[in-house]
Amino acid sequence: MDIFDSTPEDKFFDIIFNANRNLVRNEIKNLLIKFVAMSEFCDNKGINQDEIFNHLKDGDFIEELNDIFIQISGNILSSNE
Repeated sequence: MDIFDSTPEDKFFDIIFNANRNLVRNEIKNLLIKFVAMSEFCDNKGINQDEIFNHLKDGDFIEELNDIFIQISGNILSSNE
């Protein structure tokens, strides 16, 4: 999926390298909070790290990752207005 001759990942990195540092910091912090919450959720459900890593190796997450790149980029750009 190309957006204006670049991928969502390329646009994401262009945005985070050029956007207001505090906006980028807040988005990264929010992403890490979600990661911690999901890690705790998996631990509470008895899902161990080996199962997660196997899922990562077996999966193709390009579409989902592109959605996250687009979402975070949009959050940063809309906060910058």
